[in-house]
Amino acid sequence: MATATGRVTMFPSQEADVKLQRVLVLSSVGLVSACSGAASENPAAPPALTCQASTECAAAPETPLCDQATGECVALPAGHPIGVKDGSPSSVVLVPVFEPDRMREPTDLDFNPERPDELWVVNRKDDSVTIISKPGAPDSQAIRLRDPAASHFMDRPPAIEFGHAGTFGVCGDSDNGGNYFMGPTLFSSDLDIFAEETPDGLGSHLDMLHSSPFCKGLAHEHDNVYWVFNGHDLSIDRYNFAVDHGPGNDDHADGEIYRYVPGEVLGIDEAPSHIFYRAEDRHLYIADTGHKRLLKLHTASGRPGSGFDGSEPVVARHHVDGAKLTELVPPGTLETPSGIEVHEGIVYVTDHATSRFHAFDLEGQPVRTLDTGLPAGSLAGFTFGPDGKIYLVDLLSSRVYRIDPIL
Repeated sequence: MATATGRVTMFPSQEADVKLQRVLVLSSVGLVSACSGAASENPAAPPALTCQASTECAAAPETPLCDQATGECVALPAGHPIGVKDGSPSSVVLVPVFEPDRMREPTDLDFNPERPDELWVVNRKDDSVTIISKPGAPDSQAIRLRDPAASHFMDRPPAIEFGHAGTFGVCGDSDNGGNYFMGPTLFSSDLDIFAEETPDGLGSHLDMLHSSPFCKGLAHEHDNVYWVFNGHDLSIDRYNFAVDHGPGNDDHADGEIYRYVPGEVLGIDEAPSHIFYRAEDRHLYIADTGHKRLLKLHTASGRPGSGFDGSEPVVARHHVDGAKLTELVPPGTLETPSGIEVHEGIVYVTDHATSRFHAFDLEGQPVRTLDTGLPAGSLAGFTFGPDGKIYLVDLLSSRVYRIDPIL
């Protein structure tokens, strides 16, 4: 019963009933917790697998590596595509996935996103493309194609990059016989179109713009927009092909060309200077080969400035003033940086002079290195395959390799 103070007075029999109810409730809660595993809000993590070799960790895909110091299976470390051991040639296996019939000097390669088992390789010695199907598989095959007008539209190509669906871009490391009418080219990846003759003798190209002689590198941004390392004006140029003109035509009037940081980058004759666009931070990562460093260009920075001369009518041809260029890895670490890709937050770079791979974090701090054991002057472009492994060209032997790290 209630008292004037608001307290409740119970008779002895009522108190006994309440106590019994509390015991039953607490007992049922304990049983539910025990059955459901909810006895603790922070259950202990399962014990790590113990091991003596990485083969014993194969059953745990998230922790496939045996840490010899602790005897535990652990996750792969940052930079693992170039190995997890001491960085010596014996820490990885270079698996040949293509043996050439002659020297063609491949400079770069890329997987076709529409047919992921196709690896396309560009060759600067004969302006051709080698298409390798199922690279590394026992039934792998390769064909070589050369566009009928490759001597202009794919003259000494330093790079290849797949772009908008069904297309890829290349550029030419030349001055077109002295008139400097050179720049990036758009092609179809449809094998019924690419490298087929067209009525006007302009090959199968879909579009081309002409303000970057001696192109050293190329990167795709989105749609038909590409970035170019301009070896003549020592600049980084952004091209928008807009709508392509179709195979073998020559209407360039809808194109746009913007020039960034003229005089700030330097290419060399021996090796390409690859570039890589990372959509996550809108930065262009640059192998500034001649200056022995890595750069990153904030592509959203800057403003349109003065125009510059060109040899064809286009919608726009302007300098971009005030663009932010940052030195990511200063001179002193790399001799001749050439290939560059950003993968899972790590910047991978090939050094043409030393035939080493380097991995850096996004702030330019070293993560690991790999000595491939190949002769100096071998390395140029590389790419990541659908399997997450690195595929690379060898300029000296014209082979294509895959890197298999030894765990």
